[in-house]
Amino acid sequence: MSFFYIDPKTYQQYRDQVIEMSQSIQVNYPENLPPETRRPGFSDEQIAEKLGLDTATVREIRCVAEREYYGLDEWQKAIEFKERACRGYAERGLSSVTKRYFDARKNQN
Repeated sequence: MSFFYIDPKTYQQYRDQVIEMSQSIQVNYPENLPPETRRPGFSDEQIAEKLGLDTATVREIRCVAEREYYGLDEWQKAIEFKERACRGYAERGLSSVTKRYFDARKNQN
């Protein structure tokens, strides 16, 4: 097993930027927001390029920051959400999560 060490000063300097730019925090299309307020999440490679860091450093910062940012209850909610979505897709070929989104869109028109 290998270890990757990141200097604590580097972590503190970039933590907030990395987590905000990552896919952990998104303001995206399903929220039906105007295009100018949407903010897609970027990959570790894209973040590294924008911040002038290497990808391994960004990945380490993101992983540690996600653990700090989200409590255990959020991780549990995410697991349950993914499980429901996968089961819905396996049973119906359409996730219940996706179905609710399309139903809501249909009702708007």
